[in-house]
Amino acid sequence: MAFVGEAARPRYQRRFDELAERIGDFEKVNVPLPGIVGDAEREVLINQLIDSERRNHHFERMLTRSLPSDSIDPHLTHFDPLKAAIYHWNAGNHDEAYWLVFQFVHFGKHPTAGWRFVREVYGRLDTHPIWSWDEISANTPEFRLWLGESQAQLLRRDQPRGFGNHRKYASLSHESPRGTASVFESYIEWVMAYGSHAKLFGVYSHLPSPEEKFDAIYKAMRVVMDFGRIARFDYLMTLSRLKFLDVAPGCAYLQNATGPLQGARLLVSGPQSNTSARDLERVLREFSSVVGVSFDVIEDAVCNWQKSPGTFKKFVL
Repeated sequence: MAFVGEAARPRYQRRFDELAERIGDFEKVNVPLPGIVGDAEREVLINQLIDSERRNHHFERMLTRSLPSDSIDPHLTHFDPLKAAIYHWNAGNHDEAYWLVFQFVHFGKHPTAGWRFVREVYGRLDTHPIWSWDEISANTPEFRLWLGESQAQLLRRDQPRGFGNHRKYASLSHESPRGTASVFESYIEWVMAYGSHAKLFGVYSHLPSPEEKFDAIYKAMRVVMDFGRIARFDYLMTLSRLKFLDVAPGCAYLQNATGPLQGARLLVSGPQSNTSARDLERVLREFSSVVGVSFDVIEDAVCNWQKSPGTFKKFVL
């Protein structure tokens, strides 16, 4: 068994061997994992774990590198909401940074259209003022009107369009109760009930651990329209990876999940399993401890692994 891809980098093969050994240790001491009885399935799972870890490393690299100026301006084609969020955070404009992360999760990155939706909505279709946090929080009803007037331009077919993979069923509608206008309004109402993101998240500062803070904010975020289990998980994990908040998941949050739940069931109980999310979480908690992988990595890896358990495929958000 071996690491798939970038084989010239020995550290990935070393990590592969380490994970393989630790998974073996887990199975000896705890329970066998019927989903990876076959060598191919085991190899693919380990490769997906490494790929998920590498996505986390991507965030770490972004935090240490200089930011190209054309990645910060939504009127430019190379705009990147995460890089823009880092820029604003470093400049002390924390509300704007949180707002950009929210849009990063809401729109996602389309496989071919890239950041087009977030660039054009946040950038107000190349006009001023852009829909910055200060602008939209002070003029929220106007945003709904603008979104309605801009539908034809935003949905034009002269170039690729769409939401990212995790948000492929989301809507750009200004009328739908689950469309972008309603999503933005509910998020702004949630934050502005406290006056700012800092004050909102400060409510949870008394909780003693990053895991308890993550769970409390995850539950509080239910008020945000169309932000279900995966969107809330992605939002908080992005804030954690960017070091905007000291939060971390204390479990894989399988309740109400689809792909991660199916992947966990396949791994722990085999095909056609209906093992409860609660029972799976107990196994994964021990798996995380013994194997040495965080819950966000497990959640991402088993979701991608169950899509193609016998052949490694690289997936993006």
